[in-house]
Amino acid sequence: MSFTSPPDERWIPVAFGALDARGIPTLAAEADVLAVPIVPGPALCLVGDGATLWRELVGHAPRTPREFTPEENVVLEHLRDRGLVVLGRTHPAAVTHLDPPALSSPLHELVYALVQRVAASLGIRCVFVKGPALHHQGLREREHSGDVDVWCDPARWDELAAALAPWGWEREPDPWRGTSVHHTATMTPTSWGCEIDIHRRFPGLTLDDSEAFEAVFATTTHVRYAGVAVAVPTTDAHAVLAAVHVVRPEIGAGPRSETTSASAKNLLAAADDPLRHARDLGAIAVLRDELSIITGRRVHVPEDAVPRDWAWRGRPDRLRAYWTALQTLPLSARLRVARRLLWPDDDVALASERRAGVAVTSASSARRRRLTRAARAWVRSRFHGSRRPSDE
Repeated sequence: MSFTSPPDERWIPVAFGALDARGIPTLAAEADVLAVPIVPGPALCLVGDGATLWRELVGHAPRTPREFTPEENVVLEHLRDRGLVVLGRTHPAAVTHLDPPALSSPLHELVYALVQRVAASLGIRCVFVKGPALHHQGLREREHSGDVDVWCDPARWDELAAALAPWGWEREPDPWRGTSVHHTATMTPTSWGCEIDIHRRFPGLTLDDSEAFEAVFATTTHVRYAGVAVAVPTTDAHAVLAAVHVVRPEIGAGPRSETTSASAKNLLAAADDPLRHARDLGAIAVLRDELSIITGRRVHVPEDAVPRDWAWRGRPDRLRAYWTALQTLPLSARLRVARRLLWPDDDVALASERRAGVAVTSASSARRRRLTRAARAWVRSRFHGSRRPSDE
């Protein structure tokens, strides 16, 4: 089979993330390269002649088709069809070096690279929060995370969620979508092994969404995952954000525990000037007690510095939590959202069943069971609440 290339065009290896796969214990012995093609789809594992040719191009491209045999050009044509090489002079996704994995899960590392590449292709700024960066910054012992958390320009988070869908994720239905209560779009994998949480804000900060994102984006550093530079908060800023996340109330969990507070204090102590960073990020209101202990003086919090998404999370049951959250919405939206909560659309009802670990049957039965679970939780919280020692 003959191959004729366009004039002045050369082979370039490309990927939205690539790793040296040799010696990775979770892969087959013959695995050579793991790469995310530049066309939507799952990661590919290269072996044999294809891997050899692709490696040969890395660091030595662009190269003319005349430098390869007809048989090799056929292989390169196949790789072009798969989105791993292109013919041209330059390409923004050109791979110039191949690194071994930096994370214990190479597929999760590729997801970081992919999300960054997709966001960058649309000009969407983003910062990756929590996850293995916390471990590498000495802020937590656990290295691996089950998902990827990305905080992007809040004006474009819906756009990023839509752009990731063709790559193998579905956006989880949420009855709060379209309201200020909805702060994270959860992307459930259809072909990849991890979820992506796209944040429009970080709950617990008193700054508005845009101000909070700009504040954290101004204090970032870069790490390389799968050959792609991704932004993460600096250690000081990340320590504050991690402390905010640790103390975030959970429905039905009760007041902040001493263990939770101690964890937050340990994180804050890792920052050079935790009070300044907490103030810059709008985190003083929820970390006042821990900051007062760390700094040795009572930290002042303005009376109006209350996060809008904090109070409802601390309610004793989901029904009261949702009722409290509804009060934060404009009057014109409350009735519409309340109806969606009580009798949700099919996709929301079925997703609620999956999260509850119940076998999905029909949307109508899912709605009934959802209401039953909520009513039982409310009764339990009322019963236990009436027996608190302080009430006796």
